[in-house]
This record gives sequence, structure tokens and C-alpha cells, in this order.
Amino acid sequence: MQQPSLNRRRLLGLSALIPAASLGLTGTAGAAPVPPGVPVPLLPQFDPIPWARQAALVQAQSAYTWTEDLPFLTGIPAAYFVPLDSFPTVEWFIEGLDTVLEWALNLVASIIPQFNAGATGTLADTQNDLRAKQQRSAELNARFTSLGNGKYNMLGDRTSDAYVTATEEEAAQATMLQSEAMDLFQQILILLGNLRTNVQALLETNQSIGSFGTHDGLARYNAIWQTMPIPGAAENLHDDNFFAYLRIAGANTNVIERVEGMLPDKFPLTDEQYREGLGADDSLDAAIGAGRLFITDYAELGKLAPEHATYKILTGDGYNSAPVAVFAIAPGSTKLQPVAIQCGQDPATAPIFVRPEPDDQKHYWGWQMAKTVVQTADFNHHEMLAHLGRAHLVSEAFALATNRTLAPNHPLSVLLKPHYEGDLFINFLAATIILPPNLFADMILAAPLPDILDSVGQDRLDWHFYERMPHRDFARRGLDDANVLSEFPYRDDALLVWSAIEDWVEDYVRIYYESDSDVLGDTELAAWVHEVSSIGKINGFRPITSVDQLIEVITMAIYTASAYHASVNYPQAHLMTYAPASAGMMSTPPPTTIEGHTEADWIKMLPNLLTSLAQFYFLNTLGTLYYRPLGDYRTNIFPFPPSFGDPRVADKDGPLQRFRSSLQDIEAEIHRRNQSRWQPYEYLLPSNIPSSTNV
Repeated sequence: MQQPSLNRRRLLGLSALIPAASLGLTGTAGAAPVPPGVPVPLLPQFDPIPWARQAALVQAQSAYTWTEDLPFLTGIPAAYFVPLDSFPTVEWFIEGLDTVLEWALNLVASIIPQFNAGATGTLADTQNDLRAKQQRSAELNARFTSLGNGKYNMLGDRTSDAYVTATEEEAAQATMLQSEAMDLFQQILILLGNLRTNVQALLETNQSIGSFGTHDGLARYNAIWQTMPIPGAAENLHDDNFFAYLRIAGANTNVIERVEGMLPDKFPLTDEQYREGLGADDSLDAAIGAGRLFITDYAELGKLAPEHATYKILTGDGYNSAPVAVFAIAPGSTKLQPVAIQCGQDPATAPIFVRPEPDDQKHYWGWQMAKTVVQTADFNHHEMLAHLGRAHLVSEAFALATNRTLAPNHPLSVLLKPHYEGDLFINFLAATIILPPNLFADMILAAPLPDILDSVGQDRLDWHFYERMPHRDFARRGLDDANVLSEFPYRDDALLVWSAIEDWVEDYVRIYYESDSDVLGDTELAAWVHEVSSIGKINGFRPITSVDQLIEVITMAIYTASAYHASVNYPQAHLMTYAPASAGMMSTPPPTTIEGHTEADWIKMLPNLLTSLAQFYFLNTLGTLYYRPLGDYRTNIFPFPPSFGDPRVADKDGPLQRFRSSLQDIEAEIHRRNQSRWQPYEYLLPSNIPSSTNV
């Protein structure tokens, strides 16, 4: 499409004041009409009314302010408070209420049988209160669904980009509904806080309830799922293929690397041990030379893995270590399989466990215990580093900088804001209900809370923007060669989604930036870069000097907030809620002898009741709420109009529609791939990727 001339581009800025039709910007036949009052985006150097955008920025900068002194997130650049226009929509609250209430009722139903009949009065009252709130939530949903005879209900069938107008009365009703939903949400959080206190008191009066005896086996863990189906991870609990598959298609695919040159000295695996664990005739040199040997080293955990007992009032003794595990692909095979595990960083105190044959009872349970050590370390790395730090807190910096430095009619502001919808609010919840003492992080993870928080902060500041772009990250870890590691679902699907986002961003950006000089002349973009790098402290972020670089940067910003977050968030419900398969702490230390262990020894390693329950309902909530899929661009202001008023973007055959078509093709391709995978990988299906980090 031919780009407008300089004078034409200056004229576009008047669209904030003059109807788009008067400027000839109504688009071609079939295009969505430009919504009333929605300006066609314009770069600051071409805006004939710069004072108006400057006034908007001054207002935004007073609402969106930086701090590094938030409780429990000290030293991490974050929003000082959440402005009203960054609160979730009524739709988000309705979906969130349904999700929270479902698992909350399941939680109470699973707790009550743990206590004798005389102790269940308070819990029964809580159950009744939750049911009443569930009814209240259903009433709110019905009122919103019927508002305007259903034309505002995007939770239903409203999928077009047609602009929908609302009367003043309807807007007032929507505001009231949002307020009522927020209030109900707050009531439920308070109720669940009281529930935690009540359960803690009941546990303190009967300590035997808090721990799972070996005579119970897995029964009491399974009993947690009273009204919800038990996750599939329970069926693959001791499966070595499943254990290996989690490295390439699980919740945390960020640790595995290809071994180059030689194994580290701290992991003294012999050829004999390697052949035994692989179950094939091979050598370490041959495997390394062919690129078939892989390692997961959890040294990066640092203080998250104290490798000694820690004690907490709520959960008692807890353990976590920093294991090293080796995986390989046998000659002539394509399947990744586990070979050996060292349950700590020091080989002098942590022996190497080699994968035994299934009928080798002398080594079988020691091997299962070693896998539990790896799963516990991986859980810690996932929750605090790969998920909280590298998705939520990274996106927070971009969300703040975008609102503070890009005027509302800046093209990048229009593009990026939907990708940060809800991010500041959900991060505020994390800072208030996850990170404080005796709450989720403290209950679920073994390390002392100050060490947990320090580790999150340091990893967030160490995260490098350019190195973590998927293609560079895979190359850095030696995982980019599909001829060697042919099965890597996250890599293969991530690159598909990245490419689609990159094509969309290029189409969009080149509408407004005709040349590198337009990039260099964009003062708001320069301010955005400064805030992201200097105030937001995104490591490696640097000045943007070309259109090509801008496209790559915006692609990464969108990918991190959407697809990357989806890849670490949504596996939680399926793969991380069942404590015997994955947990944040162990109840006994890692094994120090490689043989003679029993199933009872393994059961004793698993976390106690309170930890398991907290893990269950916390991760179920995070992993089951989907809101506004990738490609759905709307504002969060009722009646939620489409974001794009420029027909060059939103025309029937324009860039946005091409992006959506590409996402549909990717959806079909991933479904096709999943037919031949060991297990389906569905976390990067575009329909399962929310546009923003909103949960």
C-alpha cells in the first residue's frame, strides 16, 4: 500500500479533532468504520497539535509512576500504584470470579474430610458462603450478558470489530457492574484468607493432619480433587518418558541446554554409567560430538536452593537443592530420555543416580526420589524466575514506559496497550497475596522468604532482552538444530507464533515509519527506550536506530507479554498442581545413597497437606483463566471498542486480518503436529494465548 506523503501524514493528526470521513480515512468497502473519537495514529514529529499529546502525556505520567520500594519487590522497578484505567474489565472479573469460586469450593470439599466432624463447623460455613457468592457471581454475569440485549457480551459471540455504541445509562450500568464484581472479588479474597487462617489453626491442634503418612500412599493427595478431575500428571507419575518430555514440552523449557565440549567437572559421569542409564551402546564423546547429550543444571537457583533444611511455622521442615540432570538421544533414535541425576552441585556429597531398568527394585525408588529432587528444583525455577520475573515483572516495565512516554495517538501506544491490559493489576495481586510472609510463595517454596525475594529481583535484573528472543535463546542453548533435537514442541511452536507476530508488527510499523529517519526523529520512542532501559532496568535494552530493529523490539515485547507468558502460565494447571508430580519443597532431604530405598521413602519426601492444598488452588487459578486471545485488539473501556481506528490497519484485507488468518493457520498446524507428538502440546495454540499477561 502506498504510504501517505509528508503533508498527508501531518493531516492525519487532525483526526483527533475532525471526523475521519472528512479526511478520506473511512477505508475501503468492508473495512471497519473508524470509531468516533478514536484518532488515527501519528508520530509526534508529524503532529500539528503537539500540545495536545504533551498534555495527555503529563496526565499519564502523574497516574503511572515508578517505584523500587514496593513491599516484597524491593529493588525491582514497578508501578507505585495501579491507575483506575489499568483495572480489569467487568468481563475479566466475571471470568475470574467463576474460576476462583470453582476451585475454592473444591478446596473446601477436599479439606473437610481431613478433619473430624466436630472441627468442620467453620469450614462448612465457608462452603455455604462460597456457594452464596457463586450465586451472586452468576447474577452479575446474567446482568452483564443482558446489558444492551447482549450486544456488549464479548464473553459470548461478539467477535467482529464493529464499533458498538452505548447509551449513558448502559455505561453507568456497566460501571456499577464492574464495581460490584470488584467488591465481590475482594470479599472472596478475604474469605479465602480467613480460610487459610482457620486451616492453619486446625492443623496446629492436630499436627498429624498436616503430614501424609506412608500408610496413606497417594490417597490423600488424590483426595484433594473432590469436584475437579485429577490432572493427567498423576497418570505419568513415574514415567521416565514423561519426565524427559517435561524438559521440552512442560511448564519450564528454559533450563535444558545441549552439552558442548564436555560435561562440567562437577558432574563426573562415566561412560559406564552413561551406557547403563541410556540403555544403549554409546559413549559420552560420541553423544557430545553428535549433539545428542543435554543437561539441566539448576545452579541458577542460588539462594532458592539452600540444600539444607529450612523451617517455617506453617509448613515445618522443607528442602530444595540445585540438582544436575543429563538427558540424551540414543543413536538412531529421536526421543529424549533421562540418563543420570546428581541431587546437588557437589559430587562429594551428592552421588549420581543412573536410570535403572524397570525391574531393578534395588535402584528404582532411589531413582524416583532423584527425579523428585529435579522436579522440585524445576518448580522453584519456574515459579519465581521463568514465570514471575521473566514474564510478569518484565512486562510491567514495558507497561509503565508505554503509558508514560507514548501519547495515546502514537502508533506504538495503540498497538502495545492491549498487550499490557491487566498486567499492572495482576502484578499488584502477586505483590499482595503471593509474596508476603505466610502466603503462597512462603507456603509453597522451601527457601526463606527473604532469599526467595532476593532471587526474584536479581534474576529479573539479569534477564537480557535481546538474548532471550526465542531464536537467540535456542541458539545460545544449542537447541536450534532440529536435525539433532527433532522433537521440541515449545521451540517449534514458539517460532511459528514469533514469526506471525513479527510479520504483523512489520506490516503495522511500516505504515507509520517510512524510513530509519522516522525512527530517529521519534522523540516519544526515544523517551520510551530511555524509560525501559534506565528506569525500568531491562538489561541489554539499547537505543533503536532503524525500522528493522524497531520491528524486532516490538515483536519481543508482544511475544513476552503473550506467547511466552502463556507457555509458562497455562501448564501450571495440568502439570504443577499435583504435588507428587511437582512441588515447591520436599519434606526430607535428597537421598545420599543410590540403592535400598522404598516407596515409603519417596512418599516421605512429598510436601505436607497445607503446602499441597496451597499449591493446588493457587496454580489452578493461574492456569485456567483465559481472557482476550492473541489477535483480539480492544480497549478496556466500556463498551470495549476495537483498538484500531486506522483503516490501513483494520481493512478487511489489511494487516490485522492477515495476522488473524496466520494465527488460524498456526492453530491448524499445531493440531496437526500434536497428532504425532508423544503428548499434545497445546499451550501455544493461538486460541490459548491471551494477548496480555492478565493472570
